Amino acid sequence: MITMPAQAATTATVPTKFRHTWTQRLKSVSDPRYSKLTKHSIDAGSKGFHHKIAGKDLSVKKASGGWYRIGFAGNANPYDKTAKRQIGGKKVTVLMKKASAKSLQTDIFLTGKRTMTYNESFVNLK
Repeated sequence: MITMPAQAATTATVPTKFRHTWTQRLKSVSDPRYSKLTKHSIDAGSKGFHHKIAGKDLSVKKASGGWYRIGFAGNANPYDKTAKRQIGGKKVTVLMKKASAKSLQTDIFLTGKRTMTYNESFVNLK
């Protein structure tokens, strides 16, 4: 009888530039949306409701134009990209998140304790 060695479960790896706690902290919102991305997991939502994705449930796929699709394996995940944007008079690295490849608007997420205005919280792509 031949036995096969146990295979380690493969998990997707989130690119280094995305590995932060990103928040959409608006001056007028008490429970901001957030996305905490680590090497092999995501915790996204708000304090009131959030979901965690890890292990075989996590999918990371590179899309065109520097965008990545990060989320549940087998689902239509949102598109994520990092970029430099002017927020509160300073140029900072932000996470841009759009719903689909053809979306004309992206939501903006920041690291740290920075707050932004409503108009800074999204970008019209065209």
